[in-house]
Amino acid sequence: MRKAYCIVLFVVAALASVARAADTDAACVGGKPIAPIKIEVFSDYQCPACRDFYLGTMRNVLLDYADAGKVCVIYREFPLNMHAHAREAAKYGASAMRMGPRYWAQVTDALYQNQDKWSSDGNIQAVVAGALTKADMTRLQKEMSNPATDATISSDIELGKKLEVNQTPTFFITAKGKTEKVAGVVQYPILRRYLDDKLK
Repeated sequence: MRKAYCIVLFVVAALASVARAADTDAACVGGKPIAPIKIEVFSDYQCPACRDFYLGTMRNVLLDYADAGKVCVIYREFPLNMHAHAREAAKYGASAMRMGPRYWAQVTDALYQNQDKWSSDGNIQAVVAGALTKADMTRLQKEMSNPATDATISSDIELGKKLEVNQTPTFFITAKGKTEKVAGVVQYPILRRYLDDKLK
């Protein structure tokens, strides 16, 4: 088991030299900042691999580890220029997070589950509106017009560049004073074994 997840999970070398992968004041989309493990994901809503990683792996991490207080999950907006609607989708995600983790989860689930639809027609608003109440959608649109939302996305992108994020998803796991960088999709059973090992 150990060999299996080491081969897949650590294709990228440990980043002991990275001063910090996550800002200490970054909000957890799941879990608490005091959790023993921090997972910080740089993601693009229009990226198919990011969709697979979120739906197949990170939703399970949120349920099994973040809700249990074992992991703080942080999501960073990292829209790629190659994706025409990624920046707009990032605004929905960042705005929802300003309303709270529960709204972020609702919007993120909707965006990833309907990625094929809005990626082709660009109608992100309809997809998000279907996941929220009318009142919540009004609040979300207000947050989208807040300059702080764009500032958050720009800040995430700059942090990603500083940390040499070259593809999405890329995520950083910080545990026991050590940060490791992983690029690409990791299946949940593999990540689960790794997390369980770090929590021993």
